[in-house]
Amino acid sequence: MGRAIKLILYYLAYQLLFIFLATGTDATIALIGGADITANFRPGTMAISIGMLLSALAMTWHLVHFHYVKFNKESMYEVSKKIILLCIPLLLSAQFIAGILNEALDLTDTNQELFISMSHNIFGVLSIAIVVPILEEVLFRGAIEGHLLRKGWSPKWAILVSALIFGIIHGNPAQIPFAFLIGLLFGWLYYRTGSLVPGIVGHIINNSFGAWTMFTATREELSQTTMETLGTTITYILLVLAIIVFIGMYLYLNKYLPKPTNIQVKAINEQDITI
Repeated sequence: MGRAIKLILYYLAYQLLFIFLATGTDATIALIGGADITANFRPGTMAISIGMLLSALAMTWHLVHFHYVKFNKESMYEVSKKIILLCIPLLLSAQFIAGILNEALDLTDTNQELFISMSHNIFGVLSIAIVVPILEEVLFRGAIEGHLLRKGWSPKWAILVSALIFGIIHGNPAQIPFAFLIGLLFGWLYYRTGSLVPGIVGHIINNSFGAWTMFTATREELSQTTMETLGTTITYILLVLAIIVFIGMYLYLNKYLPKPTNIQVKAINEQDITI
């Protein structure tokens, strides 16, 4: 757990550094305190987006450069295109189910205004939809879960702990349960495939859809639940279909994916780095 804590501290430090450099002291303090950034610092929304984008790029570089993970051109071909395509309906159905469960909890979304504003500039979209998903898979699945597995942790505990950290680090009540549930699935896919690619693809799809929704929908529409938007009957039908698809794809992949021995026995050029 020591490495996980250290990496989370690096993650937070990069965020604070680049957001501070991009926005200045007042906006950084307000962001940390959960203030309404778009209301009080509207001219700084672009700067916040740039800061978040740069911090994600810097942390990704840090993880790869210092060999916390091995992720290069060859990593893109560790899993066949067929497996990746089969993972997509699994991930989409899981995201829909988790979204419905998350809506049922009706938790406060402290970051909604910030994310809406970020979805209306190119740096915010790149950050939300592409760079942050890649970083989060490299960090939480590759550098944290992968390390725990290679240290001899049982797969269940390694997946659970990495997903729990993934959920908590979001800090937003409305995001924590969803991130935790999806983190379990991303963690399982990483364990079974030995690759970050399925999780990255699913994460990008999820965040891209979220960014597009925030860009195109009104605030009134965003405040509505899926049931309010689609209607009770349609929502229940889609939920049942999503559950059927999820169970079917999970059973299929669980049967046909290779036995997960590669993460625990394969050296991934990992060193006990003290930096």
